[in-house]
Amino acid sequence: MGAPRMARQVSINRRHGRFPAILGDSRSRINQAIVAIFGAFALFFVWQAESSPILVPCDSKLMRMFQDHRNELERLRQMATEDMGQASFFSKSKLSNSLPEPRRREYKNLLGLSRGLAIGVNSDGSVRFIFASKGQAIGPDWAKGIQFIPDKVTVIGDRMDGLDGVQKLPAGVYLRELEPRWYIFYQRDE
Repeated sequence: MGAPRMARQVSINRRHGRFPAILGDSRSRINQAIVAIFGAFALFFVWQAESSPILVPCDSKLMRMFQDHRNELERLRQMATEDMGQASFFSKSKLSNSLPEPRRREYKNLLGLSRGLAIGVNSDGSVRFIFASKGQAIGPDWAKGIQFIPDKVTVIGDRMDGLDGVQKLPAGVYLRELEPRWYIFYQRDE
């Protein structure tokens, strides 16, 4: 079979759907390869993000944060206590829509003190500034940060001289006093 006749035969076979795997469109193969490569990279980065350990901040870092930003933390405490009727958890990515826009902007500005900073407030007026945590609402998890406990509230937790390395201790709440009513806390649940 001569070259022109073979080319004509291939053209006819393509039109009639023959040889699709052998003579497929090279552009679609390239596109498929590109999508597969990007998909593999995306899966790799998701796997890396989920498997990389979250570092527990050391006491000295939290003490410095408290000393350097005492006024900002106090303002956040006041705001969270005032707004606890509308929300009990505050972070840059999770602010109640019922808060006025100027208030939301002030929260976002103050929460920028530390990447990932979140605040939890209890009905008794105690406020936690969570600087690092890992886990879900259900299952083992931990959190470390700074906690304000009002005068008339019972302090719950084991007081310790230092909280570096407490990850090895049994589940519970551990506290290191910074000054009256202010503590570094570490909590681990099972």
